[in-house]
Amino acid sequence: MGQYTGCQCGICQKVFADGEDIVACPECGTPYHRSCWQSVGHCTNTALHAVGGSWQAAERERRERMGGLTCRKCGTVNLPGEENCAVCGTHLRGETERDEQGRMVLSFRPGDPLCGMPPEEEFDGERLEDISAFVRTNTLYYIPLFKRFKETGRRLSFNLPCVLFPYFYFANRKMWPMALLTGAVSLVCSLPMILLRLLYTLTDTAFMESMTQYYGEETAHMFGGMTAFLQSHEELLNDLNIPMYFASLALRVGLCMFGNYLYYQFVIRNVRRIREKAPTPAMRKTLLQTEGGTNIWNIVGVIGLYYAALFVIYAVLWICF
Repeated sequence: MGQYTGCQCGICQKVFADGEDIVACPECGTPYHRSCWQSVGHCTNTALHAVGGSWQAAERERRERMGGLTCRKCGTVNLPGEENCAVCGTHLRGETERDEQGRMVLSFRPGDPLCGMPPEEEFDGERLEDISAFVRTNTLYYIPLFKRFKETGRRLSFNLPCVLFPYFYFANRKMWPMALLTGAVSLVCSLPMILLRLLYTLTDTAFMESMTQYYGEETAHMFGGMTAFLQSHEELLNDLNIPMYFASLALRVGLCMFGNYLYYQFVIRNVRRIREKAPTPAMRKTLLQTEGGTNIWNIVGVIGLYYAALFVIYAVLWICF
């Protein structure tokens, strides 16, 4: 039956069964049972006729919207859930070919969230279909990476965002414990440099003159205690600045190498938790999609927490010294 698999007769609205005699309108291509066509004597899809449309094009667009896979061999867009092409029988997921060295490589349709792998494949006891639903964004990068973790046991990879701003990466991926931990460690490691910059600002003549001009002598005098405290510890801050910088760099390098594996473990734990508490497959799918993925507003939240922490540090220095 091929391209008409799962389709309905345009007259009786019954799904075509294998072996049935099917005819198509010569003008728009709408399929019918031969008996239905003969009983009516003409095509009933007048809407397509009015615009000069094609049933094949409309059906292809409908299947693409539903998430049907396109066969890489014959180009047919199949119904969602089909594992083999209805026209040529080619396996739609996990098709393989050989590279120049003769090794088998996986090929898949661009945009396939499972990257050509079977949905039932297990990763540490969890189905790939559920893992992909939780990851949601950038599965083309993460799913093959997770497969390598599973098959090789290696934990090293390269995660550029973790070199630059690890707390932003973890927050965006909804890994709040890691985001808060790495943010706090990064802030502590940067504290000597932050306090030295504050000291240089407070001892800058132009800055103090502007403070005196706009806020008066009394307000400018209030910085005196904070300035004196920082000056008395300037040598200590200079001694700590370089070691703290390298400690922060070491943290970022470590997270660069292990950040993806930490995310993999985070995904597996949450997929397992959702599977155990969700009473129905529909609820499980909903929870996977809502609790997973990314959220750029989390990055905004981390930035707010960072500056709130700086405000607290400055306030403590102001009040105590």
